[in-house]
Amino acid sequence: MLRSSTLSRSRRSWIAAALATAAIPGAIVFITPAGTAAADVCVGAGRRINVSGCANIADAIAPYVPPPTYYAPLPEDVPPPPPPP
Repeated sequence: MLRSSTLSRSRRSWIAAALATAAIPGAIVFITPAGTAAADVCVGAGRRINVSGCANIADAIAPYVPPPTYYAPLPEDVPPPPPPP
């Protein structure tokens, strides 16, 4: 009796581990991010006087960001075609 219950528990734990391992790829498919980014920062401060507000950080630093032509090309970027002869 003791041996059969131990075997049964061992088998159940292996089956549970196999099902959990098989469920991981399915969970990854359903939990993918949307692919949008936002740089909103909201702050609230104060005890008796409440001050709060939100700011879009991307709009605030946009004038200081260099244009895309200043960046080095990425490995997947296609080189420009040669000039015509």
